[in-house]
Amino acid sequence: MNEPIRVLCVFSELDRGGAESMCMNLYRRMDRDQIQFDFVKHTTKKCLFEDEITSLGGRIFEAPRYQAVNHISYCSWWKQHFRNHPEHQIIHGHYYTTAAIYFKIAHHFGRKTIGHSHSTSVGMKSAKKDLKYLVTEYWLSKVGKYSDYRLACSTPAGKWLYGDKPFVVFNNAIDSKQFTYDPAVRKEMRDQLGLADEDFVIGTVGSMGYPKNPVGIVRIAAEAKKRNQYVKMIWAGDGSMRQEVESAIRQNDLEDCMILLGIRDDVHRILQAIDVFILPSIYEGLPVVAVEAQAAGLPCILSDVVSKEICITDLCTFLPISDPVSWAETILNVNLTRTDTQQEIERAGYDIETTAAWLSDFYLTIST
Repeated sequence: MNEPIRVLCVFSELDRGGAESMCMNLYRRMDRDQIQFDFVKHTTKKCLFEDEITSLGGRIFEAPRYQAVNHISYCSWWKQHFRNHPEHQIIHGHYYTTAAIYFKIAHHFGRKTIGHSHSTSVGMKSAKKDLKYLVTEYWLSKVGKYSDYRLACSTPAGKWLYGDKPFVVFNNAIDSKQFTYDPAVRKEMRDQLGLADEDFVIGTVGSMGYPKNPVGIVRIAAEAKKRNQYVKMIWAGDGSMRQEVESAIRQNDLEDCMILLGIRDDVHRILQAIDVFILPSIYEGLPVVAVEAQAAGLPCILSDVVSKEICITDLCTFLPISDPVSWAETILNVNLTRTDTQQEIERAGYDIETTAAWLSDFYLTIST
């Protein structure tokens, strides 16, 4: 019996980010007698998806975090990996900050490379353009050159990473049936979260990191609370700016309003409990969670930097992040009627079964 093709998926971490969640949704649907995923992470910490990956037969490799000053040792790690693992003939680079580096090395070893753009920026927030910033900018500019194949979650995300190089838009698909609105699940989850019937619940899902505008989320909740005493805000996610978030909550006297859930694996159920979904990001590609929220029939208030390709339904409204008052007023005036959007999600090509079949065929084709 032939061994399966082993695709090496490269990430920063393996927690529940949008790209990671999408990759895992695809992985679960692969015929693992034909295609098996292995993963590279750039962190020493234990991540959310690691146990599941292992249970599915995948292996996890730990690369050093790229710091620019460790360029030589970073390259050495990849060279050693390719020497030791000839089975990794396809390298799928979801971590594109250093993709051009490991793609260039992969080419030297005769491997095939797939770039995958999940956003429109890496969000390098720096007061000065230091060595790491300049080196990273240089390698980002080379991703298109060293990608044999190029995928992107949206047209803007593809143009941002690849410039004038051709690419294919690969939809950030989901298991739409899992998110379909269910009043019984809504009641169960609201009871679990201590939410009363009269509570007006704003929700978001995402990392407490700079790209997601975490302090801005608190400001929006504060403005909404001023206008409606029954406002509650639930937030599934964690991240590097958690202390700033907690400080902003205290400064705005929102301790009895904000519910920080941390990283969760039941987002499909949490979305049932909320009334309005918000995503006031500083930059995005095409966020998976906004597809999930629409699949749950939720009105979605999104930053105007989010690609308009996210409008799979008529549930999306876009606002600039500079005006939390407008966000609050818009949130409190949306139509709260929940509808079944599953057919719309499927027609738009965002159902995971369709995209998993396409990706499986793609891997099999390029492996020959």
